[in-house]
Amino acid sequence: MEHVRIARLRTKVSLVVCLVDAFTSDHPHGANISVVLEGSLSKPIVTSKGTYIFTNLQAGAYGLRVNAQHYFEERRPIEVGLENTLVHVTLSPRPSYPFKEKDTLLRVSVGNEEGQPYAKALLHASVQTEDEAKARLAQDRAEPGADELVVGSVTGVISPGDRYLIRGRGAEAGEELCRIAEVLEHRRRLKLDRPLAGSYTRGALLLPAMQTQSDEQGEAVVAFSNCRARSFNVKLDIVHGGRSLSKEVNVAEGGTTAAGRLQF
Repeated sequence: MEHVRIARLRTKVSLVVCLVDAFTSDHPHGANISVVLEGSLSKPIVTSKGTYIFTNLQAGAYGLRVNAQHYFEERRPIEVGLENTLVHVTLSPRPSYPFKEKDTLLRVSVGNEEGQPYAKALLHASVQTEDEAKARLAQDRAEPGADELVVGSVTGVISPGDRYLIRGRGAEAGEELCRIAEVLEHRRRLKLDRPLAGSYTRGALLLPAMQTQSDEQGEAVVAFSNCRARSFNVKLDIVHGGRSLSKEVNVAEGGTTAAGRLQF
């Protein structure tokens, strides 16, 4: 009599990577997308919803690298534990991204005083006009160390990976940049990726903030969605190789505003 051994192979989900377009808050454009987990030979399973699933990974540290045609490369360290890990990766559009004619854009070129372009200069753009606030704090007070916010008066969609400038009300109120780690209740309760440094009271504003970089020619683009004002002010903070520059620009809704070539 022949004995047959039946082996059951179990597949364990270890890491789920969700890619998000920083401009549309939707799936990235294009089909040429590569998601690689450095330190592992595992290849991801791609779902119909555009998520990337890695299975049967050993617990430990890895490096995640994402490349896509219309976006800047994203790299980040990943810690995989015994339970499955969910990671949201926000992709910043390159200047060559297929924007539409009426999209609200701020384009800028950065370089040194000799005219040489700065590649991979880091750009932070934060909206300063209160009418463009994405939400307001709906709890009585958020104290230093808090990593959750309850918000109201939300316009548009708030997604994991979004950045905001939280600004208190009043002449001496503080402000700081924060990033959304998770939306715990639909458009109501937000978990931050790091605790607050300051204290904020009910009515504090969450103003849109973006982070991107310059390409090989020193060109960069910042795209704004769901704009309500016909024009609004944006503060640009640019850093490259130990040098920095801050500049405020008025952006017109529904078109491209050119900040020109900034040299520093």
